[in-house]
Amino acid sequence: MSDKLRTEMGLNMREEQQNKIPGITIILVIINVLVYAYVEWNGSSYDTEYMIKMGALWEPLILEGHEYYRLITHFFLHFGFEHLVNNMISLLVLGYAVEQVLGKVRYIILYFLSGILAGVTSIVYNVVVGNEYTVSCGASGAIYGLTGALLMLLILGNKGRRTSEVPRYLLFIGLSLYSGMVDTSIDNAAHIGGLITGFVICLIMTRKKRMEVSYES
Repeated sequence: MSDKLRTEMGLNMREEQQNKIPGITIILVIINVLVYAYVEWNGSSYDTEYMIKMGALWEPLILEGHEYYRLITHFFLHFGFEHLVNNMISLLVLGYAVEQVLGKVRYIILYFLSGILAGVTSIVYNVVVGNEYTVSCGASGAIYGLTGALLMLLILGNKGRRTSEVPRYLLFIGLSLYSGMVDTSIDNAAHIGGLITGFVICLIMTRKKRMEVSYES
C-alpha cells in the first residue's frame, strides 16, 4: 500500500470519527428534557417535597427506606429550567467529545456509574461530615464524571508533549469546583465524587481496552 493511500485512508477515518453523531448523548438530553416536562406538567420543579416524590436524592429515604433507585432517578431531575439548560449544554459539549473516544457502551457505563457514585458521595458527605439531610438532584454529578474522563483523555493524548491543554483544563475544573464551594445551594460533594469517578473509570477503560487515544481525539 502506498504512503499516499495510507494517508488518504487515515484522513477519511479521522473525518468519519469526527462526524459521528453522539447518539447516546442526544438520547440522554432528550430523556432529561422529557422528564423535566413531565415534572412541570404535574407540579413544580421548585417544590422540594414534590421533587422528593419524583425521585430526588433524600438521605432518609435511601438509608432508612432503602429506596436505592433514587441514586439513578436523581440525575434525571432538575430544579427549574435554568438548572436543566445549564446541565444539558454541558452534557452536549462534554458528551460529544467523550462518547466519540470511548464508544457508546463504555460511555453509558461511565455516565451512569459517575451519576450513582456522585450521589453516594453526596450522601456520605452530608450525613457524616455535614451531619444534615439535604434534597439533591441534577445531572451535574454524572456530567462531572464526563469532565474527569475528558481530563484523563487529554492526559493520555498529550503524553510526551509540551502543551497547555491539560493545565488550562485543570484551571477550568478548579474554577468550576470553586464556584460550587461559594454557592451553598450547589452539591459540590456530588461534583467531586463524579469527577473522581469519571477520571478513574476512564483510566480503567482505556487501559483494559488498550485504546489508542490521540491528541486529535
